[in-house]
Amino acid sequence: FAIPGFLIFYISILAMTKRLPFDLPEGESELVAGFMTEYSGMRWSFFFMEEYGAMFITSAVAVLIFLGGWNLPFVPGEWLTGSFLGQLVAAGVMFGKALALVLVMIWIRWTWPRLRVDQVTALCYKYLTPLAFVCLLGTCLWKYAFRM
Repeated sequence: FAIPGFLIFYISILAMTKRLPFDLPEGESELVAGFMTEYSGMRWSFFFMEEYGAMFITSAVAVLIFLGGWNLPFVPGEWLTGSFLGQLVAAGVMFGKALALVLVMIWIRWTWPRLRVDQVTALCYKYLTPLAFVCLLGTCLWKYAFRM
């Protein structure tokens, strides 16, 4: 149940950070630049930095929850926590995984068209919410059936 949960979480991150295809408040083609038309210079750059900061922080949370955090696959965790160099490698692994998720967000923005409001609500309420509840129920039943 972790892979569908990760996909739901990642789609929710895209919607929360107002990235395409969920960038309804911005809507450059309809509103010239959305709510950003009144800002320029340093204020605009603060909003821009906040957007990418939120992308990185939410991607780091996704890495911690779903992608193993600072652990490398097929490498024992004791190797990365024993020394200062190992901790630097672990931080680099964490940063690299989060950066990979941010790059996927940027790639999605470049390739997918924007969804209409009715399509976004249908996707979220008809498909993602029931799938999230099924994943939650499946995880609870799995933990109950195989409790130790």
